[in-house]
Amino acid sequence: MTKLMPLIMSPVLAAKPWGGRRLERYGKLLPEGTLIGESWEVADLPATEVATVSDPRSRVAAGPWAGKSLQELITLFGEELLGSATPAPEGRFPLLVKLIDAREHLSVQVHPDREYVEDHSAARLKTESWYVIAADPGAHLYLGLRSDATIDDVRSQMGTPSVVELLCLIPAVPGDCHHLPAGLVHALGAGVVVAEVQTPSDTTFRIYDWESRYDRVARPMHGAEALAAIRPKLKPVHSSRPEGPGARRLPGEEAYWIVEHRGVAAIDPTAEPRVLMVLAGSATVDGAVVPPVTTLVLPAAIVPETAIRLSDDGIMLEIGFV
Repeated sequence: MTKLMPLIMSPVLAAKPWGGRRLERYGKLLPEGTLIGESWEVADLPATEVATVSDPRSRVAAGPWAGKSLQELITLFGEELLGSATPAPEGRFPLLVKLIDAREHLSVQVHPDREYVEDHSAARLKTESWYVIAADPGAHLYLGLRSDATIDDVRSQMGTPSVVELLCLIPAVPGDCHHLPAGLVHALGAGVVVAEVQTPSDTTFRIYDWESRYDRVARPMHGAEALAAIRPKLKPVHSSRPEGPGARRLPGEEAYWIVEHRGVAAIDPTAEPRVLMVLAGSATVDGAVVPPVTTLVLPAAIVPETAIRLSDDGIMLEIGFV
């Protein structure tokens, strides 16, 4: 068996009209004069399905596999990397992990669920979880339709500012985690930085984009697709940060799970890979120091023997596969 090691990933940066420069505070090297909305920390999507970045495949930052993409490593090592985790279509890594800097409100949107995907082969299932890293005072998230809102209300107000009034407004609180099942209408509010864990998909149906508020260039809307994908009664799943150090299980979905470690870290032996996001403080992985806001992939073959230490002020997300 080839001796694999923890893989520190190089981010793929995505320019967005609603993005900003705050990811520089988290160690990301941003191109000058560009508003960056997303840092794709772990990504392995087909380039033919993604228009938002030039190459949607994250690569190893250092070590003997520096420059190799996750797809290349899966081809080389197969089960030693993926273990018992079910790969995405075409054998790709079954997870997409991002950092998102919302300087402005993101579009009001919805993603397709399994039922929609079964009838629309070009779409890919997209369900996601947001872990709030930072939030300006008064910042909010838009999550789900109000209980009295109907799909006919969405149809009649789609593309107008009044569609926002149909949404539930939830305060953005650092340390909170929200799971957004596919089919939930949502928007990430201005002034929020989140870590996003999702199934590997870039399928998004927009229904409103705040053009007049931010004087944005109009982007395509997807009215018919969104109306078919919206599940009006869906609600997000929310977890608030408890006091003190330790670990807590965060809301996820049937494809992945998330554990937040604060001040301590103990990774259970498994036959699957792990994704680790060090969000605050520092960590050592097999004795090597990992700085804040760094993302690693632990290949399945080394998970049982990997020694991880988290600083007293450290916060780390551990992401695994069902």
